[in-house]
Amino acid sequence: MQPNDSQLTGEIQQIIIDPNTGLPQNVMIIQQESAAPKVIGILVIIWGSILSAITLIALLGVSLITDPDSKIYSAEVADSPTMFYALLILSLACFVGQIVGGAFTVQRKRIGIHIVWLSILLSLVGDVAMEMSYPDYIASQAGSMSTSVNLALSSVCSLVCGLMAAIPLMVSGSGMDDSKLIG
Repeated sequence: MQPNDSQLTGEIQQIIIDPNTGLPQNVMIIQQESAAPKVIGILVIIWGSILSAITLIALLGVSLITDPDSKIYSAEVADSPTMFYALLILSLACFVGQIVGGAFTVQRKRIGIHIVWLSILLSLVGDVAMEMSYPDYIASQAGSMSTSVNLALSSVCSLVCGLMAAIPLMVSGSGMDDSKLIG
């Protein structure tokens, strides 16, 4: 008798049930990889891109803050604009680092999350330096509070951003590789 498509042929195998799981021992459960690295990576890229654009506009606007004929002139910034420029360039570098880190995270590389963490940390250092260098100018801005409150809010925001960037590391089945920034 010839087997046709509706008949199964082969040898009968003995199935051994694992007493711990209640499943046959030769069953392999495969989960779909988590989408968390791609989602978080894309969000980090979008966030870094928006803040990079805003920082570029701010770099162009520093000349208005240092111009005595401008309505937004600040003598404090005009006296030492180099520090202001340096802090804005540091911020721009951090936001570009977030874009790069987000791109690595989308590719499921752990180094991307480390780059994002480093960028967030350097951004926090830049915020502290800006608050300490220009306290009167920062306090005069709309929506600004005292220096200590601004620093506390910046610290909390950095912590929350760092935790959100770490979501792919906390999710099982994320498929992240073992690449590291250091070591």
